[in-house]
Amino acid sequence: MNRLFLMSLAFCFLVACATTDYVGETYTTTTHVDVFFDASEIQRPYKTMGTAKTEGTEYLTFEAIEQQLVTDAMSKGADAIVIDGMNTITVGSTSSTTDNSYEKPRYIITDDGRVENVGGDNHYKSISTTTDIRDKVINARLIKYK
Repeated sequence: MNRLFLMSLAFCFLVACATTDYVGETYTTTTHVDVFFDASEIQRPYKTMGTAKTEGTEYLTFEAIEQQLVTDAMSKGADAIVIDGMNTITVGSTSSTTDNSYEKPRYIITDDGRVENVGGDNHYKSISTTTDIRDKVINARLIKYK
């Protein structure tokens, strides 16, 4: 029972997690980050301190991924972020095959001496399904006010 609980918890964590890749400068942690979708909206002098890409599974909302980005931006010392884009990307696929059965042919010899197949077609029968695995991505610039 304990093992099942831990496995379920690990699965939920893997499905609902977002990660941020960041390249740039780091400052003292901040407690608030302003969110912009256009740099022209920023009314204060600033500098771009770096760029970030936050990626989460397709089961997360963009709002949840944005919240992870804001948390990570605060940990890097950003005062604001400018979201440059949001998209969904394919990161892999899964395939499964079901109902794999083989119909062995059955033959008879007819009255005139011919061999005739009376059942089965000597093929495997199956259904294959392929599903894309997608992630949602937010690209942003981290901003430091001057």
